[in-house]
Amino acid sequence: MKTFRANGKLLLSGEYTILDGSLSIALPTKRGQVLHYKEVDHDILHWRSLDIKGETWFEAHFKGAELTIVESYDDRIAETLKEILLAAAGLSNTVNRLKGEVTTALEFPTDWGLGSSSTLLCCVAQCFSIDPMQLHFKVSNGSGYDVACGMTDSAITYQLSDGFAQVNQIQWKPDFSASLFFVYLNTKQKSSSEVNKYQDKKSSIDLVAIVEEISALTRTMMNTTSLDVFNEAIVKHEEIMSAVLGYPTAKQLYFSDYKGAVKSLGAWGGDFILATGDAQDRVYFADKGFSVIHEFESLIL
Repeated sequence: MKTFRANGKLLLSGEYTILDGSLSIALPTKRGQVLHYKEVDHDILHWRSLDIKGETWFEAHFKGAELTIVESYDDRIAETLKEILLAAAGLSNTVNRLKGEVTTALEFPTDWGLGSSSTLLCCVAQCFSIDPMQLHFKVSNGSGYDVACGMTDSAITYQLSDGFAQVNQIQWKPDFSASLFFVYLNTKQKSSSEVNKYQDKKSSIDLVAIVEEISALTRTMMNTTSLDVFNEAIVKHEEIMSAVLGYPTAKQLYFSDYKGAVKSLGAWGGDFILATGDAQDRVYFADKGFSVIHEFESLIL
């Protein structure tokens, strides 16, 4: 039995514009995904995916080197998984394919948006002894920051330049980290569809100027020791992206009377937000029905 693991992720700055070269901060999370592989010398690959409760949420059987789908819980998911596994086999010099039993186990609820897909890519890449970033760019139109987070235990800056990802590990646990917390919006956002919407809007904006401005705000967020300065930066970030996307900010939608700052993380409209405030401020969100709240220390590596 071989076991592989990858971390989840949160994108602190640069959502959407990360695709066009903005400097961004990404945070690996303590919760991720584990993959167990038991090789058996027969022609069938039995794949089973477990949720955080240990219950099966997806299962499929594949046959032969072409991974013909024999049966599955969900053919769409099975086809996507097949594409990933065939791509990984194509990139590998050492492993032809997986044969036997694979069980994956999420360490977070499937609807939290912490990277069920990116952690899977990282685990599969480890199975095939290949670069997870290569696998990502072969099968996905995303930026790849989430895959980079999966394989590191510290915060990173991430920037795409001429099709190449520049990843730098940083130590980012500001003095005011006790004032940072993450609130789940009770809905999962589909990143790929949101990316497509953003791509449709780009022709009508001054993309170069916006990318530069977001990059400057990222540097401020990364380097400041002042919570007030950090708050100003994330509010400005929200204002810019609201204008770009044509969406109201999360604060405008849900928390207009909140005294602290609020920032969307990743695709707007779901998953987690970042909020700043004291212990009493957590009650504000719980009272509004947003009861899944994580402290910085409990969620971020």
